[in-house]
Amino acid sequence: MTKQEIRAAAIERRAAIEVPDRALWDQLIFERAHKHRAFQIATRVHVYRSTADEVQTMPFIEYAWGIGKEVYVPITPDSGHELLHCRVTWRTRWQAGRFGIPEPIVESDVDLVPAEHFAMDTAVIVPLVAFDRSCRRLGYGKGYYDRFLNRAQATAIGIAYQSQLVPDVAAEPHDVPLAAIATQECWYRP
Repeated sequence: MTKQEIRAAAIERRAAIEVPDRALWDQLIFERAHKHRAFQIATRVHVYRSTADEVQTMPFIEYAWGIGKEVYVPITPDSGHELLHCRVTWRTRWQAGRFGIPEPIVESDVDLVPAEHFAMDTAVIVPLVAFDRSCRRLGYGKGYYDRFLNRAQATAIGIAYQSQLVPDVAAEPHDVPLAAIATQECWYRP
């Protein structure tokens, strides 16, 4: 299968998850993933904002705020190939971004940091469309996270539904494997 075929099939399986199952599985994934050592010892976390079909990420953001961690979310630029990274707090105002995903309204350039800001003391919760047992991920095809993770020194943790597991994601040399992936059923580690 091509990457596009793998991506389309995984998106279809993810969209078919029933609402009651999704709510329970989101909670199970959160309970598993936020207990990862890298997330627990991190002084800062980088968490994407999820779409309706993805594992919900606001619990990660709210939990991190509650225990005093700095929280950053990505902003997809209107042009260019690099994510912007914005510090957010409970006071942050949100708006729909380039792909309809909630993004922070930047109040000050001080809140924007480069990818290199995310060192070994950072855990990154990474979006994915499909993954394999080696913790290689298939994203949405724009390469934003591979470029970001190549520049950051942080521990990257994926969150996904078990149905997003595929035999092989057809990884390429520039694709960055994750440290671990949490599903509602188990952990995957390379």
